[in-house]
Amino acid sequence: MPVFYPRARSCVALVSLVALAANAQAQTAARSDTLPPVVVKKDEADKQKKKAATPKKKKEAPAIAQGPAEPAEAVPGEPSTDVIYSANRVPTDITKVGSAVSVITRDQIEAQSRTYVQDYLAQVPGVSVAQTGLGGTSSYSIWGAASKYVRVQVDGLDLSDPTGTQVSTALEHILAGDVSRIEVLKGSQSLLYGGQAIGGVIAIETARPVLGASLSASGEAGSYNTQRGTASAAYGTDRGYARFTVQSVRTDGYSAAALGTEDDSYRNLTFSGTGEYAIAENVKVFFSARSLDSNLRYDDGYDFFTGLLEDGDLQARVLTNQRAGRVGTEVKLFDGAFVNTFAIQGMELDRTYLGYSAWSMGPYTSYYSGDRWKAEYLGVGRITNWATVTAGADYQEETAQTTYFAGRESDLTGVFGQLAIEPLTGLTITGGARNDEHSQFGDYQTYRLTGAYFYEPTQTKFRGSTGTGFRAPSLYELYAPGTYGNSDLKPETSESWDAGIDQWIYNRRIRVSLTYFDLDTTDEIRLINSHFTQMSGTNNRSGVELSATAQVTPFLGVTGGYTYTDARTADGTRLSLVPRNMVSLGADVSITEKLRANVTAQVVLDTMDALYPPALGYATVPVKGDDYLLLSAKFSYDIRPGLSAYVRGENLLDQDYQAARGYGTPGLSVFGGLTFNVDANTYASLK
Repeated sequence: MPVFYPRARSCVALVSLVALAANAQAQTAARSDTLPPVVVKKDEADKQKKKAATPKKKKEAPAIAQGPAEPAEAVPGEPSTDVIYSANRVPTDITKVGSAVSVITRDQIEAQSRTYVQDYLAQVPGVSVAQTGLGGTSSYSIWGAASKYVRVQVDGLDLSDPTGTQVSTALEHILAGDVSRIEVLKGSQSLLYGGQAIGGVIAIETARPVLGASLSASGEAGSYNTQRGTASAAYGTDRGYARFTVQSVRTDGYSAAALGTEDDSYRNLTFSGTGEYAIAENVKVFFSARSLDSNLRYDDGYDFFTGLLEDGDLQARVLTNQRAGRVGTEVKLFDGAFVNTFAIQGMELDRTYLGYSAWSMGPYTSYYSGDRWKAEYLGVGRITNWATVTAGADYQEETAQTTYFAGRESDLTGVFGQLAIEPLTGLTITGGARNDEHSQFGDYQTYRLTGAYFYEPTQTKFRGSTGTGFRAPSLYELYAPGTYGNSDLKPETSESWDAGIDQWIYNRRIRVSLTYFDLDTTDEIRLINSHFTQMSGTNNRSGVELSATAQVTPFLGVTGGYTYTDARTADGTRLSLVPRNMVSLGADVSITEKLRANVTAQVVLDTMDALYPPALGYATVPVKGDDYLLLSAKFSYDIRPGLSAYVRGENLLDQDYQAARGYGTPGLSVFGGLTFNVDANTYASLK
C-alpha cells in the first residue's frame, strides 16, 4: 500500500515556508511603528481614483458559484485573473495558491483568434504540443507527462476517450471559438481530480454572457481552402443565464505524411451550451453540454524500412461523433458558509474507420464505441475565518467495445478530503488525502500538500507543493484481444513536487514567476512483444520554468516564457516529444484607438522522437526531432462598435519542420475574418 508521507525534501521545503512566514511576521511586527503598510494604502487609494475615473462597465450575468464566497476582485460572470479556480476546485485568491498554475485569459484568446485550444496551450510554459497532421492525434504534455497523464475538462465535462489504447482527451477536436479561459494546473493532482491527473489538469471554461440578450458571430477564410465560422446566442438575467454556440471548420488541409503528395481534409462541427438559474436564494441549477462531429482524411501507410508515414490508402477516413452533458445543483447552507454541489454527467463516443484493405482487396470498416457516466458531490465548508474544509465523492462507469473485442466495462469510486488553513497572516497551507476503489485492481490512495506565503509589502509569493497521482489501466490495455490485453495490470503511479516564487511589480502591472519541478512515474504500462506489460524502474521529469507578463503601458502588453525539461526513462533514454528547451514570446499593441496588433513567437529546441520500422520488427528507433521557430501575427480593426475585421498569419517565416517525425506541418498561412457582437450595451452605443 502506498505511503501517505511526501518525500523528505518536500517536507523540508514546506517547513521552511512556514519558518519564513513566521520570521517575516516577527520582522513586520517589530518594525510596524516605523514601516506602516504604505503599499496597501497606496493600492487602495489607486483603486478609489481608478473607480472614480473609469466609466461604468456593462453588467455581467452571475457565474456558477464554485465555493463559499467569491473574492471581491472577481467580476461576476467574468473570472478574475487574481482568482484561481482549478487548484482547489473553489475560487481561491492567487496569493493563497501553493500549486503552479498558468492562466490563459479571454483577452489573450480574442487577441489571437486561433482555431484550436491546443494552439494556445502550446504557448504555456511547461506545456508542449505536437500534432500528427491537421485533425490528427495531438501529442501533448505537462512537465513532460504525456496526454494519458493529463486530465482535461471543458465546463466540467470529461471528454476523454474510453476506447483508446490509453484514455486521453483529443485536444485536436476542441475548437476555441467559445472559450473564455484556460487554466493549466501542474503536478500530480489526483487528490481532487482522481485518476489520470498525474501531470496536471487543463480546465477549459466557455464564455458567459452579459445581462439581456446578446448575439455574436465570426467568419474566417484563408490558406488550404479553410473556412471557419462561429455563432452564439445568449440571454442573461440577475438570476441566471444560458448560452449556446455552434462552430464549424472545413479545410482541404495538407498531407499528414511529410513525404505525401495528397491533401488530407478535415471537417469539424461542434455545438456547445452552458447555463445556470437560481431557483431560490441559496439554490442554483446548472448545465453544460457539448457535441462533436468530425470527418478526417488520414494517411495510413508506413515505409517498410524507415517506419516513416506514407500516403497509403488514399480513401482512408475516420469519423468521430461525441455527445456529452452535465447537470447539477448547488445548495448553500448557513448563510453560504457550507456549499454543496451535486452533479451527474454522461458521455458517449463513436469512432469509425473507413478505407480499403490491401489484404482483403476490398473496403473495410472498423469501429470503436464507448461511454462514461459519472456522479459527483463536492462540499466546501468554512469552519472559521482561517480554516476551510473540502470533501467530496465521485463514482464513474466506463464501457468500451470495438471491432476487435466485445464490450467491457470498469467502475471507479473515489472519496477525498482537504483542509486549508491560514495559521499566520499571508501563509496558506492545504493538505488532503483520497482513496479510490477500482473494479479491477482494488484500492489506491493519493495525497496532496501545498503551501503559499504572500509577503504583502514586497508583493512576493513563495510557494511549494507535493502530491501523488495514478492512472488506471485502460479497458484496451486490460482486455485487448489475443495476447495484447493483460487483466493483471495495476495502476501507473506518480509523485511530484515543485517550488517557486511569484513576484508582482509596479502595482501588479508586471508579474515574474520561477518554478522548479520534479515528477516521477512508476509501473509504466508498455506494449512489449505484443503484450501490455508493467515496467520496472522510475521515469523522471525535472526542470525549470520561467514566465513573465507585463502591461508596459496602457497600449502595450508583453509576455514571455522559458521551460527547460529533462525527461528520461528508467534506463536513461530521453522520453519522446518532450522538448528540452521551449521559449514563447508575445506582444499586444494598440496602435490606434481602432487598430490593434498581436505578435507571438514559439521556439522549440532539442526534441527526441521515435520510429518503429517494420523491417526491424517494429523495434523502437530513437530519432532527433526538428528545431523550429514559429512566428504568428494578427492585425484587427474596429469598423464600428461590435464589428471588427482582422487578418492573421501563422508560420510567417515559412519554416519547413516536423513537430512529430514523419508528419507534415503547415507552411506560411494567411487568414482573414470578421467578428460581430451585439448586446444591449452595443445597441445603445449605435443609437
